Amino acid sequence: MHIKDIDLNLLRVFDAVYRTRNVSRAAEALDLTQPAVSQGLTRLRLLVKDPLFMRASGGVQPSPRADRLAPAVR
Repeated sequence: MHIKDIDLNLLRVFDAVYRTRNVSRAAEALDLTQPAVSQGLTRLRLLVKDPLFMRASGGVQPSPRADRLAPAVR
């Protein structure tokens, strides 16, 4: 995977979900719909071949790979 293959808006979605730990709150922060954020996460998951986030009580928890990616995305 090369950076040119990634829609940079997907990195904004990743960062918002990572910071809020909640897809709905990330959508609000980005002024997007919750389905749009979910769809963006799905596209990014396919690109990086990792689930990135798992459901948890009250939101989502990052995968180990998401934790490694977050500082670079930030």
